[in-house]
Amino acid sequence: MKPAKKILKKTIDPDGQALATNPAGKRTPRRLRRAAEIVAAARETFLDKGFEKASVSEIAAKVGVVEGLLYSYFPTKRDLLNEVLGGMYEPLISEIEDGFSRLKGLRSRLRFLIWRHLRVYVEDPGLSRLVLHEVRTRPEYFNSALHDLHVRYTAFLMRTVRDAIASGELQKDTDGEMIRGMVYGGIEHRMWGVLYGRDTVDVEVAADRFTDMVLRGIQPAGEPEVVSVSVAPVASSREDIERRLERLEKLVAAGPAPVAAPVASSRKKTS
Repeated sequence: MKPAKKILKKTIDPDGQALATNPAGKRTPRRLRRAAEIVAAARETFLDKGFEKASVSEIAAKVGVVEGLLYSYFPTKRDLLNEVLGGMYEPLISEIEDGFSRLKGLRSRLRFLIWRHLRVYVEDPGLSRLVLHEVRTRPEYFNSALHDLHVRYTAFLMRTVRDAIASGELQKDTDGEMIRGMVYGGIEHRMWGVLYGRDTVDVEVAADRFTDMVLRGIQPAGEPEVVSVSVAPVASSREDIERRLERLEKLVAAGPAPVAAPVASSRKKTS
């Protein structure tokens, strides 16, 4: 009796192609289409449930593939998140590069970068929440591909500061890192209510005001510095005034004070 043949099972892509002949990493039109479908499903799931609560099996079900097949495209759920958020950053960086290259001068460049960053929160609040809550708060963020993307994204502001120092628009000791923190950290804090639907912002107006505040500081130009001077306390409260009026009224009601009679002199007149 001949031994039974060992049956080798192959994982088959729903399009009919064996994965053994199309390993992960090899780009073909078919796999690129499938990868795009997976990323779209992952984006929808992450926005709906957040990264931690989203499951790979749910994402695979939305695409109509088995979970194991999805891992052949993206080895981990974190890789899938990176792909989703990279899909936001890469077009944004390209758009900023195009607009930035046409601008000259500190104010025009700074205003453009602030304006574009404000729009991110208004136009894509879901992905913005995902970045702020479930990516940047994790310890591994600083060694991640997304951190590299964010550095590239904010590099335009650092370049603006360097060029302004070189042209004399800013002093040589200007702290670019501090300005980056003021701009992106300040906008993040201001737009928090927008991310959760509790506030609205006029992007154009906000961009103008934020630009002015960064360039001028919080004190209006030409206003003298207010110096605090310690002065003696003055009886100006309502109670003090009422008590003084009451005493004055009593003095008036009592009439004029009696005049004392003249005292006779003890000295005799001399003739």
